[in-house]
Amino acid sequence: MTIVSFDERRYREPAQSPFGWRNLRRILVFLTVALFLGACFSAAKVDLGKLADGLPKIASWFTQMFPPDLRDIDQVLRDAFQTLAMATVGTIGALLVCIPLVPLAARNTTPNLFVYRLVRAAFGVLRGTEILVFALIFVAAVGFGPFTGVLAIMFNMVGALGKLLTEVIEPADPGPVEAVELTGAGPVRAFRYAMLPDVWPNIVAVTLYIWEFNVRASTVLGIVGAGGIGQTLKDSIDLLDFPKMATVLGIILVMVIAIDMLSGYLRRLVLSPETAATRAGTPTRLPEAEPRA
Repeated sequence: MTIVSFDERRYREPAQSPFGWRNLRRILVFLTVALFLGACFSAAKVDLGKLADGLPKIASWFTQMFPPDLRDIDQVLRDAFQTLAMATVGTIGALLVCIPLVPLAARNTTPNLFVYRLVRAAFGVLRGTEILVFALIFVAAVGFGPFTGVLAIMFNMVGALGKLLTEVIEPADPGPVEAVELTGAGPVRAFRYAMLPDVWPNIVAVTLYIWEFNVRASTVLGIVGAGGIGQTLKDSIDLLDFPKMATVLGIILVMVIAIDMLSGYLRRLVLSPETAATRAGTPTRLPEAEPRA
């Protein structure tokens, strides 16, 4: 057997100058990020020494929380339900406002570009304004109480819910809408009978997620006088009533965990393919009968 030998040729990387444009750009980006992070830490005044000095104080407060004070448990539970009511009513109000606005803010359903940009800008302003800022505004305008919390939640969530719902509508399959429009139906009927059934499960899931978020957010609205269990929490902290604070925190934790679990279960139920098929009336395959011996 004859073995044919080949000349070994190795590929050599072309020489690059360390002062090339690519390397200089990487160094510039690295230095910019490093300077930005350094400025952030400096502006935030991060002081680990203060944290170390404060940890023993927090530990002493934690030991003073036990046993929890259950003497006013009925009032705390009423405040917790008020918080849940604020989140629920605020979410419903935001959804009712979003229903006519969301089709105007989606590219595939908006009548023209000007309306699209106008509604999108309104959503951006409402979403960019923190919920506590709305609470402070309505406390000054309306007064203290849970209705102020409802208004703060509703105004902020119109922007957040509107943005999420437009992102649900825009990727929808245009085929059913075009098919309905070919029959002579207008844009409203096409949206109602073609697009809405397709995106309805995602709309419900997004609304449940926003409701879950509002329950968590509304627990602190009482700190600025917007009602709910947050006011009770603030009073116990101001009075250094640690046993009552433990009761309030425990009820908040249980309520938030329960709402998270319920919302997650309902979202899975809505988005489940089996549930969607049953809701739409799609026939399901029956289990095969076992063969007879």
